Amino acid sequence: MSITAPSLLEIRQLSVAYGAIKALHGINLQINEGEIVSLLGANGAGKTTTLRAISRMLPMSEGEILYQGNSLNNRLAHQVVGLGIAHVPEGRGIFPSLTVGENLKLATWTIRKKASDGRSISELYRGVFELFPRLEERQSQIAGTLSGGEQQMLALGRAMMTNCRVMLLDEPSMGLSPILVKEVFKAIQAINVKGTTVLLVEQNANMALKIAHRGYVLENGRVALAGSASELALDSRVKEAYLGNKKQSNQISVG
Repeated sequence: MSITAPSLLEIRQLSVAYGAIKALHGINLQINEGEIVSLLGANGAGKTTTLRAISRMLPMSEGEILYQGNSLNNRLAHQVVGLGIAHVPEGRGIFPSLTVGENLKLATWTIRKKASDGRSISELYRGVFELFPRLEERQSQIAGTLSGGEQQMLALGRAMMTNCRVMLLDEPSMGLSPILVKEVFKAIQAINVKGTTVLLVEQNANMALKIAHRGYVLENGRVALAGSASELALDSRVKEAYLGNKKQSNQISVG
């Protein structure tokens, strides 16, 4: 009898509250190695809360978060990064007063002692600059003076410099022009092809489902739908709520 390997990242019955307000109600997610998994939902559905709980920036009320079969429940945020999970937050979270080069260098603290796959820091720089040549050209430029698209590239590049195995992305297309959105999503695909698993929170459901392998739809802190990206893209409820029908309230009935 074959034994199924555990998911790379698994969320079991996760509940998170902000004081008396419960944001997540026992959600279950499974992210397998090599996937892009998209997390869809309206504003306030719990998407950002989910990512922040995984990266241990928020305390949990109940549940368990497993990475490579090991619990992250008692880990601190910097320990989670050291284990191989990088979080690119909404708004990018770069250090605007530092240079591009300094932002990238700061991210290498996780591998200064060891790199799990043997890659050197110079190899990580090479990977970032091959994907984002503009960052190489602007290494001495103050990060806060970059365009919005360049700042998003820097945020992605900085996550790459941690040598992460899993990348948590929160609204990477926010505030970008359609041309830059396409460029950023191509970069996300390239990062995934090189071996990084991606959990993607994105309001642009069309773009998210085009590059994702699977997806989940959150509604009011609960998983309303789950399936392959192609299944979700064809689902009438997803089409009505997230793929262009402005008359809908961005809520899905599962009753």
